[in-house]
Amino acid sequence: MYTRAVRSTRPPAPLKVEGEGVARSPRIGPYAVLERIAVGGMAEVFRADDPRDRPPRTVVLKRMLPALASDEAAREMFAEEARLGALVHHPGVVRVLGHDEGDGQPFLVMEHVPGLDLWRLSRWLTRHGRSLDLSTVVYIARRLLEALHAVHRATNTDGTALGLVHRDVSPSNILLSLDGEVKLTDFGIAEASLRESPRHAAMLARAKGKLGYLSPEQVRGEPADHRADVFSAAVVIAELFLGKPLFAGGSELAVLLAIRDAQVRPFEELASRLPERLHQSVLAALHAEPDQRTASAAELAEAMGPFESARPRLVMRRLAGLVREAVGTAISGAAALHRPVPEPALTKEAVTKDAPTILYRVRRAGEVLGPFTYARIVEAIATREVGGTDEVSLQGGAFSPLALHADLFRHLPASSLSETTRDRTGTSGADREVQLEKTSIVHVMGQLLLERESGLLLCAQGGVCKEVYLENGVPAFVTSNLQSELLGEFLVRRSLVSRAELDMALAVMPRFEGRLGDTLTALGLVEPVQLFREIGLQVQEKLLELFGWRIGKAEFFRGVPQPQSAFPLGLDAWRMLSRGVERRIAAGLEKDLLEGRKGLFVSPARPAPRGLAHAELGPLLRGTLELAERTPQLGDLLHALRDPTGRDVLRGQREVALLVGIGALQVDA
Repeated sequence: MYTRAVRSTRPPAPLKVEGEGVARSPRIGPYAVLERIAVGGMAEVFRADDPRDRPPRTVVLKRMLPALASDEAAREMFAEEARLGALVHHPGVVRVLGHDEGDGQPFLVMEHVPGLDLWRLSRWLTRHGRSLDLSTVVYIARRLLEALHAVHRATNTDGTALGLVHRDVSPSNILLSLDGEVKLTDFGIAEASLRESPRHAAMLARAKGKLGYLSPEQVRGEPADHRADVFSAAVVIAELFLGKPLFAGGSELAVLLAIRDAQVRPFEELASRLPERLHQSVLAALHAEPDQRTASAAELAEAMGPFESARPRLVMRRLAGLVREAVGTAISGAAALHRPVPEPALTKEAVTKDAPTILYRVRRAGEVLGPFTYARIVEAIATREVGGTDEVSLQGGAFSPLALHADLFRHLPASSLSETTRDRTGTSGADREVQLEKTSIVHVMGQLLLERESGLLLCAQGGVCKEVYLENGVPAFVTSNLQSELLGEFLVRRSLVSRAELDMALAVMPRFEGRLGDTLTALGLVEPVQLFREIGLQVQEKLLELFGWRIGKAEFFRGVPQPQSAFPLGLDAWRMLSRGVERRIAAGLEKDLLEGRKGLFVSPARPAPRGLAHAELGPLLRGTLELAERTPQLGDLLHALRDPTGRDVLRGQREVALLVGIGALQVDA
């Protein structure tokens, strides 16, 4: 929301806010006159004269971007930042001293920390082939965690807990002073329980931490509490030990995927170089699930306590020396601002400039098809109009196998590549085959889940083909040959991009190795976190659409691997089956079971389906099985399963239909 302060060599100049040459404000505490002594972007360093005959003090003014100053919600959020910041009192948290506005631009008056931030120090160390020793890392980590705990425990003036969550714990928000102090700053996207109103929801939805330091629940779009900050702090700490990013990837989406699944192997591999208990304490704070993660910043700080130096002042002086060396010599108290200068972002103009129109032709059994634009040939490959055995010519050149065109080949459905599925005729090669008019997809997928099968479930209905890749029975990735289910069409349908914007992205997609997601984020059309979530929704939607099929065929091929371009879903398989059953109920596909048959009897199947005893059904499904033992009549069972709150109106029908579908319950006249 706000630009960052940067070091400047501009000569001192007064700030014009009220009157001529001075800023006078009764709401910024005792600092009645502010004289600018350094400037950078919209945040500036000022000499603040105290009218109570106290020595002048150096402060920082952080001002809102002009483009946002007209947004009333943004102004309220800015003022709330000032109020909340003033309520957090801890030596490790940068103080907010006051706020006001001048020339229509709101600004905060903040404590100035001469030095630099942890991001810049880490970059400086890397450039010079140096690293922090263990005691310095632990010192920085514990000071950060103590400050974070103070934020989480902050209260209102009446003692009411604020429920603050920082949400942007990252190296550039951890300041290191010339004296070796460690301070947490920037509540620009902090969230308090008192602000969780619909009016602020859109603002908070736009606010996000830096990608590599988001928690898994933030990436998944789930509610985030103080444990998200604990995860982010643990990422910072792990990177200090590693000397490099914890979550790396070829694209922003790859980084987000690594965070979602808490792929922390680089830090796991560091185990032999760190004390075991220290390594395990940081690792526990990096768990993907908040309920299994270290519970608080204070708990992690305590766990790291035994590894802090017995002479913390010596470590503090050593850190101060590093900061001074990194900043440079002869730094005056007001000259070293702490923010890194961001690298210029790619613009639409830069990405699309001179983008050529590339034309392709396809040769199949002597017949030449085309010409195709890049977008059209990608669509044709994804929907199986063009196959893996076809040859491609680029811009009138020689024909060559599709496999030699990597940016095109990656869009080929994986079933076209597998020896098991590519040349099948009839039922040859399939390990299982069912007709969906006789056996529902609930039964098919439920059995594969119970038996923890891995491979490809190939579903076909007319000309529609869907591929569901399973890992231990859990759907991991889904493809479809429906043009309407391609990612670009999905985003247009959800009004996240316009048709013109999609066409522009498709035109320049070859510059990003045929990856539409990377193209959209590079053009700034969709924010990376939002796109990540939308891709997950799109793939899930392709899967859930299967539950509405009344006819068709499903074949399972054991051992067929996922395509390399797969976007792993990270699904709760039983929750997905429940959602699929709800779709079937809404479509009237469970009428034969649920309507007009409440006098029938239900009972647990004997014998139980293989794998049921060890399946992670969840308490509601398990409870339904147990209840069926005591409540044999279907009508009574459905009545007993009603949601007392009335919010989950399909609860009983859904649980019974799912258990009948997977063969765990049987219904008899």
